[in-house]
Amino acid sequence: MAPSKAYPSVHCVQAEVAQYDPSLSCFFFPATELCSVCGGMTAGAVRVLVALLLAVAGCTAETCTEPVIVPSYYTTSDAVISSEVVFIVEISLTCTNGAQNVALYADVNGKQFPVTRGQDVGKYQVSWSLEHKNAHSGTYEVKFFDEESYSLLRKAQRNNEDISAIKPLFAVNVVHRGAWNGPWVSTEVLAALIGIVLYYTAYTAKSNIQV
Repeated sequence: MAPSKAYPSVHCVQAEVAQYDPSLSCFFFPATELCSVCGGMTAGAVRVLVALLLAVAGCTAETCTEPVIVPSYYTTSDAVISSEVVFIVEISLTCTNGAQNVALYADVNGKQFPVTRGQDVGKYQVSWSLEHKNAHSGTYEVKFFDEESYSLLRKAQRNNEDISAIKPLFAVNVVHRGAWNGPWVSTEVLAALIGIVLYYTAYTAKSNIQV
């Protein structure tokens, strides 16, 4: 494989340097130029530098203290028209410290799912699906972690350590009543039985009239 080419003629890369805004609890990029840094760098080094800048520029998530939640959830149950059960959990989160930029991660039975943030402040949603044969009826505990506790959870999983000691920020219980597989008797069989009954009734009535 050919080595990475240097670009000595490129002495300047238009970029932005992250600065912290305490009023927003967030890093931002004022326009500037990294002229003295990027000159002569290889393409790979430039990509690494850009990746580092993007990582530093990410808005820092806030810590939520004493969370107050209003949860709601929905699960599908029709096994006739769908091969999977869909679980949807929505929460409205309020923190006593006023935190609004809270990153959340969900865990269900040891499996993690991304939590999306809604347009309104404090609104979050997580969803996942299971095949009907794996979606037993009962209560599912959905644990929500913030960045710090989620990092500890992932580390414990990688090291095959006990994760029960890692406490979530809060949890929501989702009750699933099980899958509905349609009526016990199919519509075709039911229609045939009704037809037989009607035919027998009409035949009996005709015989009585003839007598």
